[in-house]
Amino acid sequence: MVAGANSCHGLFYRLFINASLKGGKKSIFGFIFHIDMKLKRILLYTLFILLVAVAGFLWRIAPEANGYTAKYLCSLTYTSGLDPEKGMELYVEPTHVLFRMVVPEIIRDKKEVTARFLGFLRPRTAVWREGCGCTLLVNKTAEELHSAHDMPHVLTASMDTLNALWPDGNMVSRDSIQEAINWSAIDSILDEAMQEHTDDPAKRSNTLALVVAWKGRIIGERYAEGVDENTSLLGWSAAKSVTGSLTGVMVKKHGLDITVPIGLPQWAGDWRKGITINHLLRMESGLDFEEDYAPLADATKMLYESADMGAFAAAHPPATRPGERWAYSSGTTNLLADILYERIGGTPAAIHFLAYEEFFNKLGITTAVFEHDESDAFVGSSYLYMSARDWLRVCKLYMDNGIWKGEQILPVGWVKYALTPAPQATNACYGAQIWLNAATVPADRKLPGLPSDTYMFRGFQGQWVVGIPSMDLMLVRLGVTHDDEAWSPEEVMVRVLGTLGVKAGQEE
Repeated sequence: MVAGANSCHGLFYRLFINASLKGGKKSIFGFIFHIDMKLKRILLYTLFILLVAVAGFLWRIAPEANGYTAKYLCSLTYTSGLDPEKGMELYVEPTHVLFRMVVPEIIRDKKEVTARFLGFLRPRTAVWREGCGCTLLVNKTAEELHSAHDMPHVLTASMDTLNALWPDGNMVSRDSIQEAINWSAIDSILDEAMQEHTDDPAKRSNTLALVVAWKGRIIGERYAEGVDENTSLLGWSAAKSVTGSLTGVMVKKHGLDITVPIGLPQWAGDWRKGITINHLLRMESGLDFEEDYAPLADATKMLYESADMGAFAAAHPPATRPGERWAYSSGTTNLLADILYERIGGTPAAIHFLAYEEFFNKLGITTAVFEHDESDAFVGSSYLYMSARDWLRVCKLYMDNGIWKGEQILPVGWVKYALTPAPQATNACYGAQIWLNAATVPADRKLPGLPSDTYMFRGFQGQWVVGIPSMDLMLVRLGVTHDDEAWSPEEVMVRVLGTLGVKAGQEE
């Protein structure tokens, strides 16, 4: 049938051309027809090549789109206890247009989530484990991941959660605050900060938790529907500040020296041989890591295609000598998390002892879930879940110079070190895994309306943990704002300070 059709087509074509050669306009039409057929072939070939290229691109990026969706919904469902359907609609799909093509499957009996691009292509699965949260499978099976799970920690925070006020316990009472405060004004500020002004999922603020504390006491808090003071919420890159804190605990408790070269064997032959933990903490390692979350970029491949995220970062070549430039990098923090894992003993039980027994439990933190990659190290750059009140406890530790209830949790001098700008940081914006507001000129600060001693644990999609020592004010805001610039703590904090009778620009 096809051959016959082609023969008929060829005969018709020859007859048409012969007729056109008899002169005049007929020859012109024959020429045009001939050109038109060539153009059609070119267009068809071009379209075919484009379709193959698009199919290849979708095939290549499908693991990342599926990985993000599976991991995010797994943690949202089993760690935070929130609605995955709402999460897919409001939190996942607006993040990137490709995520709208992903079809998730919530497997509640196994506490897993599997996501498939277009409903069938290149599935990825994330697996929840008690105490470890969700891990995205890369090389292992779910059974292999579960078989290695040894229940490495128990949350046994040393506090009376029922009968003690925050931060010693979990009670909040305005009656305990002696100062005269216009509570109605505070409530109005918080209510307004929680309001949505659009139904467009891509433009919503999606604030899940907002807590403000002054002089060591919570003076107001608000939560979205389904969220409360005990809900563990994702901090994204705010986790970096906790990873930095765990490094401080390693220095104090286990003698870690942050000034000597790390000495990875694969670094021996180039500039990387001089990298120290101090360089990692200050984002001055010199590693050529691209902090970009576009498909196939370094950060995306690390988070959604790597079994060992720290090793992925360590394999990057040097761009400069250590200490010569500042470059914010999630890979740097995951390399730091890998080093902590190895130096504390190289087992899940050992790293959980460091994080929980020697840090979280000391601060009365009961909601922390620090998630792992397949190598068992924490994903120190991004995957820490805690309640807003518990994020605030870590912030308060830095307000109090690393001391908690009389015990020196962080080394003497660590807070000053962490809040001192890195030598190469742009506009004095960064210390040791903590964002700073330290630029001399207010216009160069991230939060120009707030004092220069303001420090921040910041994360993707509008995660903010902010402390102002000179004002004794703290704020935590957790949510899913797709435009990072659409929510800032500055207005809320300035207004709260105004209500408290303190001018934000005054610095003691």
